[in-house]
Amino acid sequence: MSGDFAAHYNHPGVAMVASSGDEGFTVPNAPAVYGNVVAVGGTSLTRSGNPRGWAESAWQKATSGCSAWVAKPAWQADPNCPGRTVADVSAVADPKTGPAVYETTIEAGWAVIGGTSASSPFIAGVIALAGHHGQYPDASRLYTNAAQLNDTVGGSNVQGEDCGGDYLCTAVPGYDAPTGNGTPNGLAAF
Repeated sequence: MSGDFAAHYNHPGVAMVASSGDEGFTVPNAPAVYGNVVAVGGTSLTRSGNPRGWAESAWQKATSGCSAWVAKPAWQADPNCPGRTVADVSAVADPKTGPAVYETTIEAGWAVIGGTSASSPFIAGVIALAGHHGQYPDASRLYTNAAQLNDTVGGSNVQGEDCGGDYLCTAVPGYDAPTGNGTPNGLAAF
């Protein structure tokens, strides 16, 4: 799994971004699990009276997990996974609170979309806006600049079983697998 297709996601000067998946806490998906890819998880948004105007939690279906096949990258230091942990960063993915898009081909009009298939291109767009796409041979930039992201705390992606609140399936302060290092707070981290 780690070697056959990973080379196809290695393009110096191009940020490779992939959705973590929509299966909750499980075995990480390729290509998000590859060490040279930015793995994007997902969150849910709720209106809030805080200065940001939104509270954010882990989306219950965003895939996260610990790889038994892909080695842990040097820039990833989480303690409970000896292999590559997914995700690195996140954006809203809950179809109930996702981004609005205007559909023109099938049924014209606005629709709210979701899934990490929505959060991943959102992050790709943020990387493009920041203008540093050449600095993404992997996701290490998002670990170095983690303090400049919105840290997502709360929520879990466990479907029916309990993982004891572990960071591999629960959004905790700092890095956690469902939401990575957090969500965009402007462009500074990117």
